[in-house]
Amino acid sequence: MLLSAYQIRCGYPKRILGNVFTKGHSLINYIAFKIYMEIPFLYILRTMLDWVCIDTTLTVMEWIKMEDIFQSVFIVRCYRQMDTDFPVLRGEPKALYAKLLIGGTIILVLIALIWSPLFLFALVGTVGKPNIPRKADITVKISHYEPIFLSQSYAGIYQFSDADLQDLTSRIILDNFASDHMMVYDAVDITAVKFYANSITLWNMSPPDKLRLLDDLKNGMSMEIRFTLALKCNLTPEVIIYETAYTLAKNKVNTREKLIRIMSAKISNEQVVIPNILPKFVTVQKQQANAQFIKDYDGQFTRPIILKKKEADNKEWWEMYDYCDDSFYLDILSALPLSNCDNGVVLYIFNDKSFPSAMSFLEKTGIIGLYTTFVYVVSRVIRSLIANNHRRIMFEDLPFVDRVLKLCNDIYLVRATQEYRLEEDLYGRLIFLYLSSETLIKWTRFKEDISEDASSSQLSQSGINDNQKN
Repeated sequence: MLLSAYQIRCGYPKRILGNVFTKGHSLINYIAFKIYMEIPFLYILRTMLDWVCIDTTLTVMEWIKMEDIFQSVFIVRCYRQMDTDFPVLRGEPKALYAKLLIGGTIILVLIALIWSPLFLFALVGTVGKPNIPRKADITVKISHYEPIFLSQSYAGIYQFSDADLQDLTSRIILDNFASDHMMVYDAVDITAVKFYANSITLWNMSPPDKLRLLDDLKNGMSMEIRFTLALKCNLTPEVIIYETAYTLAKNKVNTREKLIRIMSAKISNEQVVIPNILPKFVTVQKQQANAQFIKDYDGQFTRPIILKKKEADNKEWWEMYDYCDDSFYLDILSALPLSNCDNGVVLYIFNDKSFPSAMSFLEKTGIIGLYTTFVYVVSRVIRSLIANNHRRIMFEDLPFVDRVLKLCNDIYLVRATQEYRLEEDLYGRLIFLYLSSETLIKWTRFKEDISEDASSSQLSQSGINDNQKN
C-alpha cells in the first residue's frame, strides 16, 4: 500500500517499454530474465494479458512472434555483454580450472541425476515410518481338513529396544547365522509377537471327518501340516500372509504315528514334534513376508513346534509350544524378549519402514520402473537441450544485435504513442529482417561496407514493399 501510494503521488508512467528485467544487459539481468521465462505459464500469461489490454494492430500470433523475437534478441545481447565483461584472449586454450569448474559440475549433475532414484529408495530407511504389526494370527491345519489350532497375539507385542537389538545382533552376527540385510533395521522396526499356547477355538470336527482324517493318516496318504501366519501392520491396510508346510512322511521321527495315537485316544498326555515349520524370524518387505533371514545351527530358517491335545468338560482343543530342547534355543533364543517355552510360541518380526504419503508413488512404482522412467525422461530432456543447436546458430551467434533490439523498442514506442500505421511498418520491417538472412547478417555486423543509414533505408524500403505485396 505504501508503494502504491508513492506511485500515485509521483504519477503513473505514460509509457512502459519492455520488461523490468530488460532495462540492462548485465549478467544479473540475464539471470533474472531467464528465471522469469522459466516460471510456468507466467510468460505466456503476461503476453496474453498485454495483447488484451494494449491497443495494437497486430494479431495474437503476430504479437507472440514479436515477443519471441524480442526475448531471443535480448538474450543474445546479454551474451555479447558478458563477452565484453569477461573477455577471453584469442588463440588461448581454456584454463584447466574453468574446464574442471564447468565440465566437472555438469558431470556431477549428470551422475547425481542417474543415481537419484536409487538414493531416494535408500533414503526411505531414514525418512520412513516404522510399520510394526498390531495384530497377528496363527493357523495350523492338516491338509484340507479343518484347522486344529488357531491363535492370536493376545499374549502381547513387545517393541525392541536398542539394547535388545544390540544383544540380538551380537549373538547372531557373532555366530554368522544372519544375512547382511539385518544391519538395515533399527530397534523400532523389530517386534516380538507372543501367542498363547492354547487354541482360541475348539477342535469341533464332526465324527465322520475325524474318522476320514485318521484313515488318511493310517493309510499313508500324502498329507501336509500347514502353518499360516497372518500379519496386520499399522500403516498398511492389506493383511500379509506367510505359509510354511511340513510333509508327513511315514516313520519319519514317528510324527505320523504320534498324531494317530493322539487323535485316537480320548485323553492323552503325548506330544508330537512337527519339524521345520515355525518361521522364528520373519521379515516384512513390500507387503510380503519372508523367513529366509536367520538360520539355526542346522542351517534351517524354520523351527520345530510341539502340538498337544487337551480335553475338559467333553471339549477338545489343541496347544502349541516352542521347541526348546536344542542348543540353538539355549544359546540364542532363550535370551531374547518374551522367549518362554512354558507359554506358547513367540515370533520376531522385522518390518521395513513404510514410505511417507508424499513418497508413496515410489513404493507403487517400484525401483526398476521408477529408475527406467526417470533416467529415460531426464536423458530425453537433456538431449533436447543440446540437440539441433545448428538450427539456432543464425539467431544465437549474432555478433551485434543493438540495431535489431532498437527496432523492437521502436515498435513498443510507436505502439504507446498510438502510431498504429507506423507500428505495422516497423513490424513488417522486423519480419523481413528475419526472412532475409543476408540482410540480418548486414544488420548484425560491427563494421559494414555500406553506411548504416543506407542499409537502414534499404531495409525499410524492402520491408514496406514486402508488406504491400502481402
